[in-house]
Formats: sequence, structure tokens, C-alpha cells
Amino acid sequence: MEKVAFIFQGHMVFWRQLFSLLGALTGVVSALAVALGRRRRKMAGVLLALPLAMIFSLYAARLIHWYCRPESYESLSAALLRPQSGEFSLTGLFVGVFLAVLLVRLLRLTDDAGAMLDVFAPAMALGIAVGKIGNYFSAADYGKILVADAALRRLPFAAAVINPSSGAVEWRFATFCAQGLWAAFLCLLLLLRAALPKRRVPVRESWRSGEDFLLFLSLYCLGQILFDSTRYDALFLRSNGFVSLEQILCCAVSVAITALYAVRAVQHRGLRPVDPLCWLLSLGGMGLVGYMEYYVQRHGDAYIFAYGLMSCGLLLYFAAQRVIRAASSRKMCRNGLDR
Repeated sequence: MEKVAFIFQGHMVFWRQLFSLLGALTGVVSALAVALGRRRRKMAGVLLALPLAMIFSLYAARLIHWYCRPESYESLSAALLRPQSGEFSLTGLFVGVFLAVLLVRLLRLTDDAGAMLDVFAPAMALGIAVGKIGNYFSAADYGKILVADAALRRLPFAAAVINPSSGAVEWRFATFCAQGLWAAFLCLLLLLRAALPKRRVPVRESWRSGEDFLLFLSLYCLGQILFDSTRYDALFLRSNGFVSLEQILCCAVSVAITALYAVRAVQHRGLRPVDPLCWLLSLGGMGLVGYMEYYVQRHGDAYIFAYGLMSCGLLLYFAAQRVIRAASSRKMCRNGLDR
């Protein structure tokens, strides 16, 4: 059940709505602060991209949720024309930001879309972290795992939720809390990364643009693959009831980022024997993740075993991805120094 924060002119305002709004405002302020901190000359692009990103994200998030849960709405038009009620898919946030930055780039208000995405990265992470707090006041984004140990029946491990069928209070794994903490960690990581002094390289910095965003996107997607597996209310494909749409999208994005790094490495230093090994390791890690997702859905009592191996697969995948990326960047830096 959604918990009501207050009633205004006959309309109920829920806590989750308030924290979603607070998360959006936090993201906007953070993006402006990061842009000013980096002393970007073309602030017009950021100022235009922010409201566009909010609008695009709102409708993209609702469209994705409607696709997965059409029974929750009277029609598609009702879902899109009444954004003040109903739920959203967080995947829409990334779609909205991409569309906003792309439009600003097409309007030529920025000549470096990658740098603009770098500005958005820590802001998105912080906004997600704040917004996830609102799920504490609802029954959304909780885990399938029932926590029996009384010592763990507290945040960040578990939270109480009322079973809509029986009315009993259940202590379930606080997936929303894990997601929020992971997003907060990524925000801190990106801010520290931006604050660290960078080695000067006498080469065009265009290849560096977007690196912070790619790191954030990769880590967030890998974390979401694990966290979304624990949810009992994950958004599934219409064609079946056990394949999560967000897991598929996160997996596709992660593989695309690795492929981008691999192409860069081969283009700038040629194919080396270590490259196929890294590709195989990354595919092996993601394959292990996929198999353990299949396993945990058929062995509901083997959570620790399944999610432990799934975490190992994600770590293996990320390590292989960073090796591919590091090999590519080292060669690029050498080319720049040679010039």
C-alpha cells in the first residue's frame, strides 16, 4: 500500500511521489553544479537539456511501464496523459537523457555530447539515490527474499511490507535500499574521479568525452542486473512472465559498451592475442550471470548460492571490460604523446 504524505484540495499526495520529485530536483541542481564546476562555456546547452531530459524521461518511463503493465491503465493515452498517477520505469530516465542530449547536439548548442553526458552522470546517480527513498513508503521494489533472522529485520537489509493477499506483515529484502546505496556510491565515485588531477596528454580530448558516463552506465547496469533479479515486482516482457525487461536492456547496454572499447582497441593498436581472451572472459562472466538467473528462478531457496555466483560473474565481466578499455586508452595516450 502507498502511504499518503498529505491531502491537497482533495488530491492525495504520496510519499513516493514526493521523493521522486525531490530526486528529480536534486538531479537538476547537481547537474548545474557539476557544469559550473567544470567551467563549461556553453551553459545554454545544459540549461536546455535539463528540462528536455525531465520531460522525455517522464514519458519514456511511463511508456515502458505501460508496455510491461498494460492492465494498470485504461489505455495508452490515459497512461501518457495522466503522469501524476501510476508508476514508472527507471529505464526511462536514461532514454530521456539520451534523447535530450541528442536534440541539443542536433541544434548545435554543444559540440561535445560526451562531455554533456559526463555532466549528467553524477546528477543521475544522486537523483536515483534520493528517489529510491520513496519506495520505503510503498510496496514497490522489494525483494523476493523473505528475511527470517530478526537481527536482519532492519534497513539496509530488510523492510516490512503488507502482503496484499493475506494482509500479513512480511519482512523482505530491501531491494530499493540496495539500489539507492549503489547509486549513491556511484555518485561519490564519479565526483572523486572528477576531482582527481588528470595527467595532461597533448592530444585531442574528444575520445575522453563520455568516459565518466560510460563508467557510470556500465556499473549501474551491472548492479541493476543483480538487483532486478531480487525483485518480486520486476517489469517482465509481455510474452512471458519471467524475463525482466530491465535486465535484458542492462545486459545489452553492458555488452555494447564492452564492444565499443574492443573496437577502439583494435582500431588503434591492432588485434593482439590477449584480446580474444578478454572477450571470452567477458562473455563467460555474462553467461554465468544468465545461467544463475535461470537457476534462481527454478530453485527459489538457493538465493545465497545463486546470487553469490551471479556477483562473481558480474565482477569477472567488469574486470575484463576494464582491461579492454585500459589497453585502448594506453595506446591512444601514446599516440598523442608521439604527436
